[in-house]
Amino acid sequence: MSLHIKKILLAFVGLIGVLSSNLVYAHPGHETSVSFLSGLMHPFSGFDHFLVIVLVGFWSAFMQKKIWLGPCVFILGMCLGVFAGLSNLPLHIFEFGIAASVIAMGLLLLVQRQYSNNPILALIGCFGIFHGFAHAALFSNGSLGASLVAQDMAGLILATGILHLSGALLVKLLRDKTAIFARVTGFASVIYGWVLISQLSFALLGGAST
Repeated sequence: MSLHIKKILLAFVGLIGVLSSNLVYAHPGHETSVSFLSGLMHPFSGFDHFLVIVLVGFWSAFMQKKIWLGPCVFILGMCLGVFAGLSNLPLHIFEFGIAASVIAMGLLLLVQRQYSNNPILALIGCFGIFHGFAHAALFSNGSLGASLVAQDMAGLILATGILHLSGALLVKLLRDKTAIFARVTGFASVIYGWVLISQLSFALLGGAST
């Protein structure tokens, strides 16, 4: 592995370390305010959210000809998820859906097979819905004006787009090392996702037993 590639990988790992103060727990906490800044920072508030968004961009650039499709479908699903949350639709399993999205994106990178576009894009859209619904929990603290919600959504969409782009740029930077990086990242994501599901399951069982 060349020195240039090593520097890229180290920078990426360092960025993940800085942005994720807790690598295990999903969505460890969010800003209590609703604003453009809170929306902008939300994708960085949980490592699970951050990871899936980057991997969607990475997978799209690595495995798809139309690299914009995956990110656009994810963002659309995320917006639908936010609106579902605002409508108080019951979607209590969203944390499990987020953990499942980590595993699924990891498997896509680990297997590296070409699948029919529509089912995979539908799956990515579902991931976006779960992530958007998690963000909508911010709006349950009280009645908010349309302006504040719009500002928050604008920040969320901007940050998500930037992270998608960052994932896509990794493919260009890694070049012939992309496949190896994808497999290693995919394997780590699968393990991480199962850790999240295990934690959520134990927490659910613990709550049910009390």
